[in-house]
Amino acid sequence: MNGKIQKAAWPMATTVTLLALVGVAAGVGHFFTEPYNPGFLKYPYLVQIHAGLGAAYLGLGILQFLPRLRAAAPGVHRRMGRVLAVFGLVIGLSAIFIGLVIPFSGLPEQLVIGGFGFYFVFSLFQGYFCIRNGEIALHREWMIRAYSIGLSVATMRLLFIPALMIIGADNDTARTLSIYSFTISFVMHTVAAEWWIHRTRRAASGRVHGPTTSPVTG
Repeated sequence: MNGKIQKAAWPMATTVTLLALVGVAAGVGHFFTEPYNPGFLKYPYLVQIHAGLGAAYLGLGILQFLPRLRAAAPGVHRRMGRVLAVFGLVIGLSAIFIGLVIPFSGLPEQLVIGGFGFYFVFSLFQGYFCIRNGEIALHREWMIRAYSIGLSVATMRLLFIPALMIIGADNDTARTLSIYSFTISFVMHTVAAEWWIHRTRRAASGRVHGPTTSPVTG
């Protein structure tokens, strides 16, 4: 990995790790707080499965991007990858259901959650088919896209909660801030994923076909 990529890798890894921790805390916190969306009460078990598996996906998923771990225990990487792919599929489909059937912010949320939820599931399927075909570099790229979309739930909360505290906490304001926060975070994470993929594509290809390794990120 060249110097510029290595220099950018540590801040990226730190940011991703912190967001993953926020996402895990948000998933776990769902079990100890009142739901902000009344619709959650209609499908409590579905929402709990979504939150619980979401926390596991974000917490364990970050380990999949560590080249040293992949090199030291490739079997563990493959088995964990299969488990996380199933988790991700359940998370994605349940997110689409929640966004379309019981949206907190109405039609705008249906459009945003529906669109990015389908993109998340599509990325998982693409990553699966790529690894089945031996296209490791492409598998890496699609998994980065999926994980980045998953992480956006953390960024959403980092935008939504402070804004709600500053502007106000009535229902209409919360709905508006929620959809803005979701949209901004989804777009930010999609752009960031594509930037990182483009920036590291050549180095990642070298790791797949040669001995080059990175201590930081996949």
